[in-house]
Amino acid sequence: MREPSPAYRFLLAGFLWSFGGNLVYFFLNFHLEALGFSRQAIGLAQAVVLLSGVAFALPLAYLIPRLGYLKSLYLAFFLAVGSGFLLGLGLWVFPSLAGYGLAGALLQGASAPLLAQLVPEGKRVAFFSLQAALTTASGFFSTLLAGYLSDLLGARWVLLFALPFFFLGLPLVRGLPAGVGEGRPPRFLGRVRAWLRLLLPQVLIGFGAGLVIPFLNLFLKEKFGLTYGTTGLVFALSSLATGAAMLLQPLLARRLGRLGAIVFVQALSLPFLAALAWAPWLPLVTLALLIRGALMNAAGPVYAALVMDYLAEEERPGFFLLESALWSLLFALASALSGAVQGALGLRAFDLLFGATLALYTLGIALWPWAFRGLKRVD
Repeated sequence: MREPSPAYRFLLAGFLWSFGGNLVYFFLNFHLEALGFSRQAIGLAQAVVLLSGVAFALPLAYLIPRLGYLKSLYLAFFLAVGSGFLLGLGLWVFPSLAGYGLAGALLQGASAPLLAQLVPEGKRVAFFSLQAALTTASGFFSTLLAGYLSDLLGARWVLLFALPFFFLGLPLVRGLPAGVGEGRPPRFLGRVRAWLRLLLPQVLIGFGAGLVIPFLNLFLKEKFGLTYGTTGLVFALSSLATGAAMLLQPLLARRLGRLGAIVFVQALSLPFLAALAWAPWLPLVTLALLIRGALMNAAGPVYAALVMDYLAEEERPGFFLLESALWSLLFALASALSGAVQGALGLRAFDLLFGATLALYTLGIALWPWAFRGLKRVD
């Protein structure tokens, strides 16, 4: 039997790592609640995960091209496992959150450039979409499993179940090429204008997302009195719908162009965000959650493939790290602000928070055509 190609091995490893990562992400709030953290402290905890990536973005932008993509993935693995183990036991919670965030930053900076090298340019949209679909599909199984584990064992211990999936993915990346960019210095000078244009819509959307997305599970649980298991099922279905939508993105990109596909699916998500916020019936809210997440997130792989055309090889890790850092910074600030508003207003705070998110999403989506106008492709 033929061994899977390096690209498919990398995608399978990503599926397993995202399985564990989604389990940690979705149940972190419940885990911290079980440890006795207040709502405001949970918001700060979310901020720590994200801000650790921000703090190390510039050093990692220089480190990853020199260390190589494969060694960067190994380092991310060890940080994720060590931090996840301590966090799952409730030990050194905030340092563990910082280590876990650093692991995510390493993964963010190395994964997209490595996949871009493993596949030819003409197949990037298809492979980036498949990668994103597998990642979100893993969310279906991980959140479904974690919801029932929480009902069975309590939310206090669920995070430890993420660790075996991190270990299972490690052998699949062994032997992958480190990347032709290994050891090459990143090129940043003269690229500020282009980078800012490409990043501005993303950071606006990131701040809007930080106001509500980290708290959607708590919002639905409180508003409708859901159990952990039911909440997990709802978000698992959302991940499945997002994965399906991502598989359709290559078709949309062929018909509308890659930029047109991004604008179309994200703009179409806005009415469903409003329904998620203010519809009074759980079935309608669940449907809105599924469709909104599917449409908004489906643009991600198309964006990743599109910006590759405007970035030199040595720029790519730095750009994706900066994108992740800016997104994380604004997402973290918004999460901390949201936690404080919720602490003051309770469930009523979500009316204000969803309204702000809707406005920021609309502005960010409207700026996409401007972001790419006049930029030159890199040969």
